[in-house]
Amino acid sequence: MRRFTALFLLGIILILNINVFAQKDVSIDKNTSVKATEEAKEEKKEIRDQNILVPTKDGVQKATAEEAGKIEEYEKYSLEELSKSYLLGDYQSGKILEAYNIDEVRPMASTSKLVSIFVVFDKIKDGTISKSDELTIDRESSLLGGSTFKLKENDKMTVDDLIKASMVVSGNDAITALAKHISGSVEAFSVLMNKKCKDLGLKNAHMVNPTGLTNYAIEDYNKMTTREMFILSCELIKYYPEILNYTKEAYLKDEDRNFLEYNTNPILGIVPEIDGLKTGYTNASGRTVISTGLKKGIEGKSKDLRLVGIVTGCNGDWQRYVAIKRLMSKGFDNYEYTIFGTESKPIQNINVENAQDAQTPVFIKIKGYALVNKKENIKKDIKIISELKAPIEAGKKVGTIKYYSSGDLIFESDLIVKDKVYEKGILQRFVRIYEDIFKNIEREVS
Repeated sequence: MRRFTALFLLGIILILNINVFAQKDVSIDKNTSVKATEEAKEEKKEIRDQNILVPTKDGVQKATAEEAGKIEEYEKYSLEELSKSYLLGDYQSGKILEAYNIDEVRPMASTSKLVSIFVVFDKIKDGTISKSDELTIDRESSLLGGSTFKLKENDKMTVDDLIKASMVVSGNDAITALAKHISGSVEAFSVLMNKKCKDLGLKNAHMVNPTGLTNYAIEDYNKMTTREMFILSCELIKYYPEILNYTKEAYLKDEDRNFLEYNTNPILGIVPEIDGLKTGYTNASGRTVISTGLKKGIEGKSKDLRLVGIVTGCNGDWQRYVAIKRLMSKGFDNYEYTIFGTESKPIQNINVENAQDAQTPVFIKIKGYALVNKKENIKKDIKIISELKAPIEAGKKVGTIKYYSSGDLIFESDLIVKDKVYEKGILQRFVRIYEDIFKNIEREVS
């Protein structure tokens, strides 16, 4: 009996030890599995070590080797190959500097939100709505797809919140909520959009909704020419420059809803001057973007320059990135508003008959500026009035100056004397005569 009891206890001990070891093995297997998974994730982690900045879902970062390779490949393509149309224009003058296929009517996608926001700002200006108005998000707005602010039905948002969301992350839900707040329906708001386009002289513009999404029920979408997109952008910035306070934001964060997304503009934070404006994409439009930026002038040399660049119909995000980056970067490198003339530096010195001084400085009457391509030679043509004789009153016109670029007149002004040019006295005349005699003798001797 004792022997049986001992054997029984020994068996129980062995079973318990086996279970303990088994549990340890399972634990080891689990730890090994977790460690292997973490190592695999680490291996898959993107290595961003290339010397080029790119847009990512986490903001502007260095490119991966794969991304850099794609960019290098697309850099070999011309802008005509990368896009369906492109335009580079000067905001101040409205002058188009570079262009391709800009009069073909193009689908706008979300760039048409610029029309929508123009209407919104008009309604804020006339007092119909206020930026502080609080809206309750309706079901229709909350169900919209594409780029959104991830709004839910019955969420509370101000008009200002929705403007930010519309411009920074291209929120279809946000702009639709604004449209319905103003007009009651998408259809009624679209009427206001079309009227705005008509008022701006955009004859080819056609708006069917505030988002730019294709309306498959009627097989229709928002559209206008690339030239008209340029006009629209310039007019929006002109009347409501505060739009740039929204479009220059790198990201949009709403901590209460755990929302964080980065600006859709592919070159914001990459091309230093960029502060706007709007991207767009649908199957019909391809990747499209309207960008704008300001290059600060250099005191005494140049004035501020704002450019607007547009590319439409790109086949992918990297093609759009390469195209708009090239267009805007070269634009800021090549163009500037050159200042002509200064208040302190004379254009040249001239001889005035019978004047006290041998040389009389002449100045541009009114200094000015002109948009120039720095790669082109600027030529100036100075004409001084013949037989000028002292005395000459201060401010008197003594000639003209004209500046030309590629044969085109870009700036002209009268030339004046700033101070009165006095006539020589008798003594000064004799001194001048003797000086001239000795100069002539020296020339003959030499």
